Amino acid sequence: MKRKGIYLLSIALFVMSSCDLLQQAEGARMLSNCEFKIQNLSDVRLAGVDVSGISNVSEINTLDVLAITNALLSSNLPLTFNLNLLVKNPNQQPASMNRLDWILFIDDMQMLDGSVNERFVAEPQGVGLLPVKINFNLSEVLKGETKDKIINTAIGLVDGSGQSARVMIKLKPSIMVGQHTLMYPKWLEVKHEFTAK
Repeated sequence: MKRKGIYLLSIALFVMSSCDLLQQAEGARMLSNCEFKIQNLSDVRLAGVDVSGISNVSEINTLDVLAITNALLSSNLPLTFNLNLLVKNPNQQPASMNRLDWILFIDDMQMLDGSVNERFVAEPQGVGLLPVKINFNLSEVLKGETKDKIINTAIGLVDGSGQSARVMIKLKPSIMVGQHTLMYPKWLEVKHEFTAK
């Protein structure tokens, strides 16, 4: 009798784990139908200075200009922002991923790469917001460029103001199926041009 109970429990666990694996695989398949779009960039900071509402270098106050100049002279000019991705799921089923690898390009120049290591689910026929936190040393990436070019690159990222900037992010989602990571077979390219007013 005890043996029969253990046998039935084993079958039940196997069926439940198989169903879970099938759900994860289905979530990945649904992800292939999703549309990714850059909604905006938020909380754009250059050397700790909020440049989100700035459309020209002359609009930055004197103290902030000093902070940016000092950072630029020390070749440590951190640029941080949230790149907010809209994920539109046209499917009748949820679409999910466990990890998202990304490569960021600004004006056709590769800036950096990284990963979002959090589970994300886009609900059926819904739109989800997936923030990607970006943080890098702009001086290092744009080594050899003029001070104005470096600052204008940062200001050009502000949504709808400043200099024009072309942003592209390459995405490669992956999911866990059992103990295995399955990566999307190719990089998805999502482009947006932030244009000056």
